[in-house]
Amino acid sequence: MPAEDPVTADLIRRLDATEAPLPLVQALAQDFASGRFPDPELALNGLRAALAAAAETAALAGENETLKQVAALNAAGDRAGAAVLLDGATEEPLLSAAFRQDRICNAPERAAARQIERLKAAAPAGGVFRASVDLLYERLEAGEKAGDPFDMLVALELAKALYKRAKGGELGQAQTSLGNCHQIIGQFRPGRKHLDLAAELFAAAAKAVARTKQPENWAFSQHNLGGIQELIGLRHRDGAMLKKAIKAYSAVLEVFNAQGSPLEWANSTAARANVRAALGRMTAEAALIETALADLDAVLELLKQDEHPAEWASARATRALARRHLAEVTGDATPLATAIAEFEQADAVLAGLDARAERARLQHNLGLTALALPGGAGLDRAEQAFAAALALGRRDHADYRWAESLTGLGEVALLRGDTAAARAHLTEAKAVLALDPASAALEHCAALLEQIAA
Repeated sequence: MPAEDPVTADLIRRLDATEAPLPLVQALAQDFASGRFPDPELALNGLRAALAAAAETAALAGENETLKQVAALNAAGDRAGAAVLLDGATEEPLLSAAFRQDRICNAPERAAARQIERLKAAAPAGGVFRASVDLLYERLEAGEKAGDPFDMLVALELAKALYKRAKGGELGQAQTSLGNCHQIIGQFRPGRKHLDLAAELFAAAAKAVARTKQPENWAFSQHNLGGIQELIGLRHRDGAMLKKAIKAYSAVLEVFNAQGSPLEWANSTAARANVRAALGRMTAEAALIETALADLDAVLELLKQDEHPAEWASARATRALARRHLAEVTGDATPLATAIAEFEQADAVLAGLDARAERARLQHNLGLTALALPGGAGLDRAEQAFAAALALGRRDHADYRWAESLTGLGEVALLRGDTAAARAHLTEAKAVLALDPASAALEHCAALLEQIAA
């Protein structure tokens, strides 16, 4: 390992895996430290998964002479040499070892190609295309849930391969699948490159569907388009993109109505309301936020908590957030107490579901709302909420609110006059937010640190 590579050295230090072969650890750490995902938490996740794959192969080495050689080469750091021994494997245990070796070599392109060849050989029911779509979503969801860069990149390579080969009716599915991969990866990486690619692909998929012939598919494609436009608009404070998202969600509502498709109508109406409220906050238009609140009232009149608990909780949390935006724009703190109560009601429902990420976002917004109460009345509640958000979330670039919640704790400490605690929280938050130098969250965090320095 080059002595001048502090990122790799820090990754090895944080790994703390003294039982793993050092040459393999060094080779893998160098890969992930300089890889396509700059977040150190994701690099650590990828490193651990690759070492686990190598350990599995080593544990099975007693069953097969080839596996013994593979394990020995891996331990020496010669991953490419180990991969050569597994080239052309078609039977177990070498076939499984070959799939693991792709991870050990950090070779998602080769892993995707190998997976497609396996599907072709198996000739699954429904065809290779359908089976490949199912596989890529399986890998994408696993990668997103675990923060595993390798699984996300394998899904991306599978989607690229399908997009190149798609014909006729398969093209729209291929565009949507590739767009979903770029959208998820874009949430784990700084900048807008992947998110903008996702927006282009969703727009192309939407154009490919005829509204008159396939109205429901057209509506779903419009919802996908609105979702990525909303994400870009909120993350990068792009008002033009938020306006496009409102237009896309409104298009969905031309197809789905509250009587015929209540759940689809509720989801798209709530999504549009969320964007309207965010845009109203950005442009200081209280009327836009009030329109959003009226829409959310209608959604919550329709949704039944016991029938659709996740959707009900999401809509209630969205309405609470809109109330906070309204208070911020108008300067009237009256809606804040109601917003806090609604956040708590929504969280009580989500606590019974598998919804850690949703609860982390909710607690973060609850913390910001409590922090906005006049005269420091909400400092204790804000501290509790930010701490809950940190416990529920994870420290990576995808959930950038983790660092924003740490900023929130820093702000609470600052308001209490505890500059030492504030500096510690804000310094740690800045290290995460600095992965995206253009973010408004980084600007806010840096401003608070400058306030302490002054």
